[in-house]
Amino acid sequence: MTQSEQKYNVLVIDDDRFVGETIMDALRGEKLSVFQVMTAADGLHPTVTKRAELILLDLGLPDEDGFVVLQQLKSDPATTSIPVIVLTAWNSLEDKVKGFSLGASDYITKPFEIAELRARVKATLRAKHLQDELNQTIKALDESRRAAEEAVRAKSEFLANMSHEIRTPMNGVIAMTGLLLETPLNGEQEELVETIRTSGDTLLTIINDILDFSKIESGHLELENHPYDVRQAVDDTLDLFSTNAFSKGLEVACLMELNAPTAILGDVTRFRQILANLISNAIKFTRQGEVVVELGARCCEDGTPGLHVRVRDTGIGIPEDKLHRLFKSFSQVDASTTRQYGGTGLGLAISQQLVKLMGGSMWVESEAGRGSVFHCVIPAHEAELEPEPTPAAVGDLKGRSILVVDDNLTNRRVVELAGQKWGMKVEAVAGGEEALQRLAKGAAYDALILDFQMPHMDGIMLAQELQRLKISTPRLLMTSLGLRSDMPVADRNLFNLCLSKPVKPAQFQQALLKILNDSQTAAAEVEPTPESQLPLATRLPLHVLVADDNSINQKVALRLLEQVGYRADVANNGLEVLQALANKPYDLVFMDVQMPEMDGLEASRQVRCLETEAGRFLNSGRHVIIAMTANAMKGDREKCLEAGMDDYIPKPVRAEVLYSTIERWGRQIREERPVVNTKESPVPETVRRNETPPASATKLLDLDRLNDFSEGNREAAQELVDLYLQQTRDQMARLKAQHASGSANEVQRTAHSCAGASATCGILAMTPLFKRVEHLAAEGALDRVAPLINELDTNFKVVQGALKDYLAALPAS
Repeated sequence: MTQSEQKYNVLVIDDDRFVGETIMDALRGEKLSVFQVMTAADGLHPTVTKRAELILLDLGLPDEDGFVVLQQLKSDPATTSIPVIVLTAWNSLEDKVKGFSLGASDYITKPFEIAELRARVKATLRAKHLQDELNQTIKALDESRRAAEEAVRAKSEFLANMSHEIRTPMNGVIAMTGLLLETPLNGEQEELVETIRTSGDTLLTIINDILDFSKIESGHLELENHPYDVRQAVDDTLDLFSTNAFSKGLEVACLMELNAPTAILGDVTRFRQILANLISNAIKFTRQGEVVVELGARCCEDGTPGLHVRVRDTGIGIPEDKLHRLFKSFSQVDASTTRQYGGTGLGLAISQQLVKLMGGSMWVESEAGRGSVFHCVIPAHEAELEPEPTPAAVGDLKGRSILVVDDNLTNRRVVELAGQKWGMKVEAVAGGEEALQRLAKGAAYDALILDFQMPHMDGIMLAQELQRLKISTPRLLMTSLGLRSDMPVADRNLFNLCLSKPVKPAQFQQALLKILNDSQTAAAEVEPTPESQLPLATRLPLHVLVADDNSINQKVALRLLEQVGYRADVANNGLEVLQALANKPYDLVFMDVQMPEMDGLEASRQVRCLETEAGRFLNSGRHVIIAMTANAMKGDREKCLEAGMDDYIPKPVRAEVLYSTIERWGRQIREERPVVNTKESPVPETVRRNETPPASATKLLDLDRLNDFSEGNREAAQELVDLYLQQTRDQMARLKAQHASGSANEVQRTAHSCAGASATCGILAMTPLFKRVEHLAAEGALDRVAPLINELDTNFKVVQGALKDYLAALPAS
């Protein structure tokens, strides 16, 4: 039946018979059948609603508030798809907002124009007709897609499920052998157990490779897209392999060209995975020499700017006729049973597929016996990161001169590039003899950078000779091994500082500042500017509103804000936010997403709509809304921004992230419009944080998180602990009742709230269990929740003891 042929039934719920007759007359001739009931009870009766394709609802009903009727209609799966037009004499903005928030399709006030009523009814029914057709099309397409994908899913999921099933017992094997190694064993037993552990690690690596490969092949692997620091990602990955490399006597370094992108958008976890595969292979196939990661700029194949990563080694190399085997799945250069180097042959295949998913390319240059260079170019979409605090004395490096003594050309180049970037004069030599010759000719330097392991004259020998010659230039030792515990004290005293390779630029910069500047000008002791000594609220006076339905989250947010001088107000849901903004000007609104009655997303949309109405809010400017939510999955940030929010802070909220966000937006607010002086009181004095927390607490509690809230103040900590224990005790009782009644939705909602509160308070022993309950409830798997509830009970008792120990260890307020 076409839309022009279809006849719709319109239900009028109104106790005024005259209104019903008027509507019937108004809609006569529109191929509509209008029928009326006089009470809410009749309007909600299934036999009545079953006939309706559209409902016109009065709010002033004799037996029930119309809002309650609307809420029941929209919460019942049988009637939720029926459009409801509120038709009432209630004309306040608050009523309109509430009506739309409960799901009304339209809102018409009495007395109404007949032509307007007819037009709105027709428009609503037209939208419903199109939606019905769309739903049918979607259902048909979904069924077709489901049938077409069934065979592919069965194949790919079998491999993925088997990998998971194997990985679970493998983790047990590795963990138990690790514990066994900590017990008293004789030499032979220790060797056997260590072999089991190493074999388990190897097998787990293979399983993980197979799982990643199956995800890529089945199209289930999704990449994240967040800003990250390229150099930091490389340094973190090199740290994982530096011990293995140095045990083989290999030099490991990162060389970053001046034109290389520093911060890009992408999936940092998968970027590290690519690096790890390339670096581990380079170390595996290199007996002597070096493994270097070089970063530069190079356009991708489509011409967009890219990050060029080169992993260069001095290893065995690859014959030209075997290069084609490198990136094939389950393939190796040497596939014989007598090969020297093991592995699945999946690492490079996975890396190349990941690079392709990122929109880049990967290739290799190699020659047998002369090493290899693996290249990958990935798109370098520019990103902005929070600026790292720069030492106030960094200007002291400009114009200073240093001499680098290292037999490795790459290491010398790394130091040269870093020094030149800071405006230093850098000279480099390959050995101690050449350094002594320059010094003997009168060359003067502000600092000497010495490598430990050098042929003929190592760093210790060179430093001893410098001391004998009474050359007192500050000396910095760079070594792969650190200062050994068995090194004589006299040798230790030859150096001002020691850095472990691979040297990170930030560490190198700090070390130079420390040895070049005296105690009055060292970076750690530079006096801050007078403004930076002031509390944040004094520098940026702002009115702040916190919207969250969880009392613990409210308490934590208020406490963190109090520590920098703000006295914030609280709203428990989106409706209260709208009311608060109507009554008082707020500059910053920290908005939770999941709240009852009206969530944070809808509240933000309503705020943006209401801001367009002149004079609606006392503060007529645009409010800055910042999401503060535990929803931290892919796409959650984008949803918040699309709803009209300005920024996003994931829970659990870290103090430094909160304060930097206030600093950034507070300055913008101050520049764009005058801010009403909040006259906040100074930051309250707090007792120094406890430096030696009880050992029992460290594995159960995130002490940094607790101290962020209390700053070591026992009274503040006691308040948070009491609130957490009482709320969690009540919510766990509710969770058990909801589980017993089989209400998966209620279990999910309560577990989500508990997980958020536990994460906010840093309760490590409870948070993952609550999250697991939430996920199982979302899947409808309540039969798997019972054991977790028992485990929560056990852990909660242990947590109570740990919190008691934590409070006892804090100094008295």
